[in-house]
Amino acid sequence: MSDTANPRALSTADARPPPAWTQALFGRRLVAVAEGPSAAATVWGLEGDRIEGGISEQFKSGAGEYHARYAASAHFQRLFENTISKLGLAIPEAPLIFDMGSGSGVNSIVPCFNLFPGARQVASDLSGDLLLMLADYAVEAGLSERVTCVVMDAMDQAVLPERFDLVTGASILHHLVRPVRGLLAAARALKPGGQAIFFEPFDGFGLVRLAYERILAEAELRHSPLEPEADRLLRGMVDDIAARTAPDPKRPGFADLDDKWLFSREQFEGMARDAGFASVRFLAHNNHPSLYRNMAHVQLRLGTGRDDLSLPDWAVEILDSFDRAMPKPTKNLFMLEGSVVLTKAG
Repeated sequence: MSDTANPRALSTADARPPPAWTQALFGRRLVAVAEGPSAAATVWGLEGDRIEGGISEQFKSGAGEYHARYAASAHFQRLFENTISKLGLAIPEAPLIFDMGSGSGVNSIVPCFNLFPGARQVASDLSGDLLLMLADYAVEAGLSERVTCVVMDAMDQAVLPERFDLVTGASILHHLVRPVRGLLAAARALKPGGQAIFFEPFDGFGLVRLAYERILAEAELRHSPLEPEADRLLRGMVDDIAARTAPDPKRPGFADLDDKWLFSREQFEGMARDAGFASVRFLAHNNHPSLYRNMAHVQLRLGTGRDDLSLPDWAVEILDSFDRAMPKPTKNLFMLEGSVVLTKAG
């Protein structure tokens, strides 16, 4: 990968034409706002937009150690593959894709290029730093003519209507105060018959909360406290899941949360109707026999940064009891994370 440690911020006077295929997608002119050492690694903005999308000093001080993160795209590629195959989605071989909240492209842009070799993609994000990483990666991968990185709020409906075959969003809607805005923008951007694919967390995490509460209560009854870091992690997860389950978006501090929602199917179905989609379908990502045990292990590792931290055997048995009580079809209904596919009327 080229040296993203030396990006160059641009003014509108530096503007050059964006890729020709983008001309019919936006209601306002695209202007270059930042580029890497190669002019092909360009981040664009909308003329007159208040979002600066500049490159931070913290980002400039990095050494370009970003290539390894793209290895994580294999996980998300499997999610896309499973969603498309198991739900029987018909997507053009060379789709025009609008990706919401692209970040560095790991979760969506790179997997979709692997799945659709002829695809052209608009990558949108509020972060110029992350989009410059993606633009630089695209140059190295020979994809710079097929992805346009635009600093923008994808929910503001800046793209023109009925231009895209596919809208994608990997873990984006649950960050929004009003996630229906994302569905409205997606429906507007799609051609008739087009589809949107989102990966989101769901309120099936309520069962994880119950399991953790039982473990914490059992530790008190046994007079056998958990390791302090494990105790803090489980209590924090109980509070987090409670705060994100059917939350009140008007409550003080809600807008300041990063992760805001654990969606229900009913909530998504209502938002889909409000946005004008003809149908909405779901596919659970997690339904294996040791789901709750494995989820606890992952959260302990990610939440504490320790690979050696584990729960006592009696706590693991509590988690296993939840797994035994929830057969695969039930886990599909009470999913932790899942794909949501929305189809616009043809």
